[in-house]
Amino acid sequence: MMLECDYLIIGGGAAGSVLAARLSESSSARIILLEAGRDVDPDRVPQDIADIFPLSTFNPDYTWPGLKVHWRQRENSPAVPFQQGRVLGGGSTIMGMWAVRGMPQDYDDWEKAGAAGWSWSSVLPYFRKIETDHDFRGDMHGQDGPLPIRRQTREEWSSLAQAMEGIAAARGHELIADMNADFRDGYCVLPISRHETRRASAGLCYLDGAARARPNLTVVTDAHVRKLIVEANQVRGAVARRKDGTELVVQARHTVLAAGAIFSPALLLRSGIGPGEQLKACGLDVVLEREGVGRNLQNHPLLPAIAWLTREGRDARRGRPPASTYLRWSSRLADTPEGDLGMYIRSYLVWHALGRHMAMVGPVLMRPASRGDVRLDPKDPQREISVAFNFFSDPRDLERMMIGFRHSAEMLADPALRSVCGDAFVLTNAAKLNRYNALSRANAIRGQLASALLRLSPGIAHRVISHFADMTPVKSFVNDERKLADFIVENVTATNHVTGTCRMGRVDDPEAVVDPQGRMIGLEGLTVADASIMPNVPSGNTHLATVMVAERIAEHLLRRGRA
Repeated sequence: MMLECDYLIIGGGAAGSVLAARLSESSSARIILLEAGRDVDPDRVPQDIADIFPLSTFNPDYTWPGLKVHWRQRENSPAVPFQQGRVLGGGSTIMGMWAVRGMPQDYDDWEKAGAAGWSWSSVLPYFRKIETDHDFRGDMHGQDGPLPIRRQTREEWSSLAQAMEGIAAARGHELIADMNADFRDGYCVLPISRHETRRASAGLCYLDGAARARPNLTVVTDAHVRKLIVEANQVRGAVARRKDGTELVVQARHTVLAAGAIFSPALLLRSGIGPGEQLKACGLDVVLEREGVGRNLQNHPLLPAIAWLTREGRDARRGRPPASTYLRWSSRLADTPEGDLGMYIRSYLVWHALGRHMAMVGPVLMRPASRGDVRLDPKDPQREISVAFNFFSDPRDLERMMIGFRHSAEMLADPALRSVCGDAFVLTNAAKLNRYNALSRANAIRGQLASALLRLSPGIAHRVISHFADMTPVKSFVNDERKLADFIVENVTATNHVTGTCRMGRVDDPEAVVDPQGRMIGLEGLTVADASIMPNVPSGNTHLATVMVAERIAEHLLRRGRA
């Protein structure tokens, strides 16, 4: 089957949803959006996707099967499962909806890295454009954008969040009511993209019923793009495989790649665009040698500490976000930015009953200096992707993670928290436990039984659970410098904030992949418009930044189209 269009958008995640909605506002342009995963009809949203918790995080039907990553190098860390959205709306359909802009310096650093026009003052109007903030007004906020932003009031906070506020205040952390406009260190009220009782993903907010009804927009789901069509230095569309195994060829005047920071570079590589030696090692013809494709990979390293909640500390209310507050602070190490450390504070972890007995305090490195890469597997380049985050290749990252973990451990050990939760531990086999967290009736029953046992006899329950979960007490290693460093290196995990692998920069920069308008350097007819073009990962969850990037690139495309 063959289709034709003016704009082909590859990837229906957060960025792709924005691009499809904005480009189709031009009624003279024909738009085709290809998404590898399933559709989400805005009039019939599945309950697990609508859920604010969100339940969709635990549904494997919405993620890429078999995707694995190395937290450090390929040679010294195992490949572990990694979530990336494979559904219309992408990560915004399955992740936590935390709506954090990051820090102004993040974007000023983008411009310093060669992304002209992407400074904080340049991107702030787009952050305002995308939001309707229900709590704050003024020059820093928007009131008529597609994404609703809300914060939980102090009365709605969990017992854990309230107790942690007091501990944070005693340690000198001020309360930051609006962390998207007040960029000081402090205990922050967490902004979340949501309606009152349901999720507000980019897929639902941008590709709503009105957008989907436009006659010039065609959304094709269950269509996995395998290769770009390149002729005479011009990208002219792509070839996709449908769910039924048939081939779909889309010819386009302009192709926009928005498959995310893992799958966008992978598609470029499979199309012969990237580091020449790597392509040759995979048996691929070199269409365009571009060394930066797949490099500059970034994410936020994380090492969660867990604690069993007391009866008073458990949050029994349903239909609520798992987190309402967040701690932001600065390591103050040389050559590191402000706000480079964070702490996630969650009052319950998992959807089932057992998850409501567990709190999580997770120190996270918000501005890592280490860089990894995305490659194809030479043994099977058409199917397998090799991802290595290369955490701690820069020694400053380990030093800052140690600072962050100690700070979190001290707060968890504060006597003021004892009425809420017990001693902290770290799960060292978390990846193996994920099968018990998948949405299923069997796991729901397991969770209910474990929850009942915890209420009847916590001591016996902990001993039973310890046969499945490897729980290492935080106090057994946190005060020993060498033990702490080794433990972090061996047990680090991460968020899903993947960025940087097709970074934008100056056209004469050999490591840049696209120019500051997202145009592929060295090829006509191709734009990249997702988190992969970010030079540095922002100091926060990447959802808002990704939507902002897509808004700006869509505007550039429309201007060029009119010209």
